[in-house]
Amino acid sequence: MRSAMTVRVVLLAVATGVSAISPGHAAGPGCPPDSVASGGACIDTYEASVWETTDPKLVVKIRAGIATVTDLLNGGAIQHGALGNDYGPGCPDTGSGCKDFYAVSVAGVVPARFITWFQAVATARNAGKRLPTNAEWQAAALGTPDPGTDDGTTDCNITPTTGPVPTGTRGGCISDIGAFDLVGNVHEWVASWLPRAASCIPALFPDTGDINCTSGVTLDSGPGAVVRGGSFIEASVDAKFPGVFSVRSRELPPSTFGNIGFRGIR
Repeated sequence: MRSAMTVRVVLLAVATGVSAISPGHAAGPGCPPDSVASGGACIDTYEASVWETTDPKLVVKIRAGIATVTDLLNGGAIQHGALGNDYGPGCPDTGSGCKDFYAVSVAGVVPARFITWFQAVATARNAGKRLPTNAEWQAAALGTPDPGTDDGTTDCNITPTTGPVPTGTRGGCISDIGAFDLVGNVHEWVASWLPRAASCIPALFPDTGDINCTSGVTLDSGPGAVVRGGSFIEASVDAKFPGVFSVRSRELPPSTFGNIGFRGIR
């Protein structure tokens, strides 16, 4: 497990410039500050970062959606999953026992990854959230630019050599409702499971080329947890693979990858 000091240094480095993120999309009516309204729900504005804390006052802020990076650092919280699979024995792959780990939607930090579907469910639960359904994710993502390029500054992050960028720092990668990074950066687990697809089939909308690995030949090794949006890695094969309609059910729920994360919804 990384020390609190190491994580603090990483976070302080990536948080530089957060004040430049567009403030034009505030939380929707009735939604906490960390989220935007989408239909009858409040979906996280940013891809989740995972924080470990036992501070009851900080937990209240996290659950209320008002915790800031400053609050988290000053409260001694430790970020997990930004640099590697460092969730440790406190939050095992099964998700059982992850009582002090919380999914937080804040700008300017590297999103959580190397996380199983079960850990994502547990950390979202602890923060008073859940994983969005496939339909909820789709509704929130609409309007996000479907990428063909990445200028390295404002476009959605689909650059293989970059890795995930801090949340909300790609100002042009924003949906109709004001949610950031639903395309590229990291895939996002959603609630759905499907038969595990062994291959990909034509895109839902051929002009987008968004990857569609949900049917056709299936594998016998278990269900596939659905991930949406694509990540920074797909562009190494085809720059069109990430997108609003990118969907795949090839990953086993207990799997961990450096390009899969999640976001919560209330």
